[in-house]
Amino acid sequence: MKSNIKIGNDLPLYEQMKEVILKQIESGELKAGDKILSEAQFQKEFHVSRITVRKAIETLVKEGYLMKIQGKGTFVKKHNQSLQQCLSLTDLCQIQGRSLTSEIISCQKCDVKKENLQFFSHQQNIEIVRLRKVDGVVIMLETTYFPLEDDFLLNEDLSHSLYQLLNQYHIYPDHKGLNEVSISKLTPLQAQLFNVQNDMNVIHHRGVIYDENHRFIHAVEEYVRVDLPDLFKYYL
Repeated sequence: MKSNIKIGNDLPLYEQMKEVILKQIESGELKAGDKILSEAQFQKEFHVSRITVRKAIETLVKEGYLMKIQGKGTFVKKHNQSLQQCLSLTDLCQIQGRSLTSEIISCQKCDVKKENLQFFSHQQNIEIVRLRKVDGVVIMLETTYFPLEDDFLLNEDLSHSLYQLLNQYHIYPDHKGLNEVSISKLTPLQAQLFNVQNDMNVIHHRGVIYDENHRFIHAVEEYVRVDLPDLFKYYL
């Protein structure tokens, strides 16, 4: 990476740095899912202050080009003009040429979790817990929460794409609302499901999906392995 930042330039330093990073993204030098340099590395590369680096990165985060993951760093995000598109795990695996299978852990009616009460009109919801496997390797523990009105799910084969199934009932997930990401350690039970050691760090993602009319479709909670980038890249 070459520094093109000039003190005498009319643009503020953080804007110049932002443009350099943006050109790398638009040219494909930095691709979706790539981790960018740390703040300290950018300081050394561009010979600027930490404040300048932080402002440039935060601006790109707000504009949807970058995404910060607590404890892991800052990554290039697939940029959309407006709302975040809703790509299923099935879509992502097809894009990456991977085989996806699902193991159903449970499908039942249960009480709505406290953090999801704002999205549901009833005190209960339909909870579907699945292990998602990419080329036979467990990559994700996924819990999806649907309104009680979608009770047809209780009698369906859920081992394939839920979105393709929803489409058959004229339900069309379109975009994301809530999209929270953090780093979490697997519990002993979760580690057993993943067949990995206890306390392994994974991405913990909570999201909410709407249709094109902004009608609530479902909430989802995912625990995703990030230690196998050559097998699968996960995009939010």
